[in-house]
Amino acid sequence: MLFFLRKFIEALLVPLGMSGLVIIAGVAFRRRWLAISGVVLLWAFSTPFVARLLLQPLEHVYEAKTVAAAPEADAIVVLSGGVVRGITPPGVQWGEAANRYFAGFDLAKADKAKLIVFSADLSSGSKAPTQGAIMRQVAIGNGIQPDRIIVTGKVLTTDDEAQEVSKIPGIHSILLVTSAFHMPRAVLLFRAHGLDVSPFPTDQLILSDSNHGGMQFVPESPALRHSEAAMREYYGLAVYRAILMFHPLGRLKG
Repeated sequence: MLFFLRKFIEALLVPLGMSGLVIIAGVAFRRRWLAISGVVLLWAFSTPFVARLLLQPLEHVYEAKTVAAAPEADAIVVLSGGVVRGITPPGVQWGEAANRYFAGFDLAKADKAKLIVFSADLSSGSKAPTQGAIMRQVAIGNGIQPDRIIVTGKVLTTDDEAQEVSKIPGIHSILLVTSAFHMPRAVLLFRAHGLDVSPFPTDQLILSDSNHGGMQFVPESPALRHSEAAMREYYGLAVYRAILMFHPLGRLKG
């Protein structure tokens, strides 16, 4: 219940929800300037310029590295979420964050850890195979020995993933693989659960410092999604840092 309540509140604070609330308030209280402010806010969050400003600080916290430069660890941990959309007759349908799987696979093939752990985020409903189960089958089909692969129990949040991994016997140090913008929050939570974390960020959304002139200020749906993803990370970091001030190694909710 707390998870869904948090998601509802979060939906009101991300760009689309925030802008909508401001516009509704402007109409309800007959304040034209307030309604216009909501429209301007939505336009700003929908521009590549603002999306870049929000994402870059998150993606630059941990430097991207090559597989060869990655340290060895007890396990490679690949976080789910947007990695797999499902399975159709032609095969696995990859999601926007598919690079998480491929980075983890490359680390496993390079023997950077004996084990590779996939978290079991749901792919398309409670009765569908989890993303972790699908990734396990793909990894086996591509030459990773089954006894090297662990799939966690079903998870809803990054904290759930961290707690599941912390329960696996013999795993103390991990190579953590997730999207670059999500890495700061993931590292915070996995370390809070007592794991020695070496970040291996992938799936970078901001690939260079170059811009495209005036097109950076033209609204587009991908930029709005990127702004929303960044805002969710900032909110998550703020909430979990506050919780950890009072419960450094306790069970985190959310």
